[in-house]
Amino acid sequence: MIRFDQPAYPTVFFSDLIYVVCPKCQQVAKVETHFENESKSASSAKQSVLSCKHCGLVSTAGQKWFGDYQAFVNIPCGNCGSSMVFSSEPVKQISPNICLTCTTCKQERAYEPQWFRYKKDHAKDPYFGLDIYLQIAVKNHTLWLYNVKHLQYLRDYVSATLREDDNRHKYSMITNLPQWVKSAKNRDLILKKLHSLEQTYYKISLK
Repeated sequence: MIRFDQPAYPTVFFSDLIYVVCPKCQQVAKVETHFENESKSASSAKQSVLSCKHCGLVSTAGQKWFGDYQAFVNIPCGNCGSSMVFSSEPVKQISPNICLTCTTCKQERAYEPQWFRYKKDHAKDPYFGLDIYLQIAVKNHTLWLYNVKHLQYLRDYVSATLREDDNRHKYSMITNLPQWVKSAKNRDLILKKLHSLEQTYYKISLK
């Protein structure tokens, strides 16, 4: 029997180093984040730097967001005063106005939305919105990992037949894993995919 009894780390704990796809040359790049304390909570992330040794790109988080944006509108209709609540699909480009049709009076008008960085795509890094480099298809899903420590932690969990992290911490990475990762019937396949990602990691680390 293999037991998993490691600390209940949140995913952000592994985000001090993230391998991403460079937005300039499409080669592997790094996002390195400095945290104020060892717990590596999201609120303690102080500075994130994107760097690519292939093309020389360097950027600091806050200078540019490469990911998607999402628009929100929550105001009264400009014609009848009814509540207008709207959230857009993720988009690459921000526009100053969005045309919406009121569900009450059926009048279409342009409204100024609030724009936010879209961070619900977990195969993107949370600091620049770039594609995670270490990702692989598993059936109809995507398995992604920030770095080799992240990979090893997940492999230890998937390999275990006795798991002691489930549901003991609501922010734990393990607690929030999708069911297809937790399912015992997918164990062998996921371990095979993790091995492939590990081989990819060693290839890029030797470059």
